Amino acid sequence: MADTPRAGTPVLSVFRLDHRVGPGFALRSIGFTVEAGQGVAIIGTNGAGKTTLIRLVAGLLRPDGGEIRICGTPPRRWGQVSRHIGYVQQAKDLPDGVTVETYLRHQLKLRRASPGRYEELLALADLEQYRDRYVRTLSGGSQRKLHVISAVAHRPDLLILDEPTTGLDPTARETLLELLRSLKKDGVGVLFASHHRDELVALADSVVALHQGRQLQDASLETVTRWGERSSLILEAFTEADLAQLRTWARQQTAPDGPGGPVRAVTPAENGVKLDLSDGDHRSTLAELVSRAHAAGLALRSAAYFQPTLADVVRSLVGRAEPEDHA
Repeated sequence: MADTPRAGTPVLSVFRLDHRVGPGFALRSIGFTVEAGQGVAIIGTNGAGKTTLIRLVAGLLRPDGGEIRICGTPPRRWGQVSRHIGYVQQAKDLPDGVTVETYLRHQLKLRRASPGRYEELLALADLEQYRDRYVRTLSGGSQRKLHVISAVAHRPDLLILDEPTTGLDPTARETLLELLRSLKKDGVGVLFASHHRDELVALADSVVALHQGRQLQDASLETVTRWGERSSLILEAFTEADLAQLRTWARQQTAPDGPGGPVRAVTPAENGVKLDLSDGDHRSTLAELVSRAHAAGLALRSAAYFQPTLADVVRSLVGRAEPEDHA
């Protein structure tokens, strides 16, 4: 990697970062670090400021206050730190009529990287068999991998990604995550904005949780992933007249002398109930509980399985913190 930072120096340090986006929104007092070989995920509710923070770190926006240090150096000029950074934006078109080989060799030249990196990078992304293919004909996963190996062609210390697996099918997601894991093992720090729990499990060592432009200080990776495992069922009564019977039956599912099973708690929902489930594998739980309800003579309009998104988890953490904030 170019000019590897001194031992013990984070590849990224963010200190009390402020940035006003408009009259109604601003990032305020954001602070965190990324160490060599560490993955840090930026998570939050929609509009929380994830992409803005990514763009600030990448040098595409100038902060209004605070400081960003790349490998210990404040980036007063983009040219001073660009060699330390690789950046993959959320969506980027590839050119028409250009092969993988032509595109990647151009990227090596553009980033002043050794031409000898070409074969190494193709092998890293498992794209050797596509070297003569036009880049626009590649699958979404292969295009994303091409973006990533281009971003690390010059051996940066920090790789920055905005929603790295957006739009990819499960197989493509896993192959891309494997590529990113291999870069971490080589000592590259990875900062990524995400709304997928599986990305956190695969890549993150810590999280930066944002809500309305502010950082939640008590949002640990363990807390976020644990809450993300909690799933629930939403059962809707067929008519309003069936609602009371459904809610009585649902409460019985958690009673000590009830049928037992995966239901941890029951809360009212619009036109029905929400059944919070215990941790574990719930592939058959929806069918099992719907069968119980029908056996009890209940008429259901709908039944749905729900697993919280990272935005849902952040909202839950905010909700828990609010009573303490107002105490």
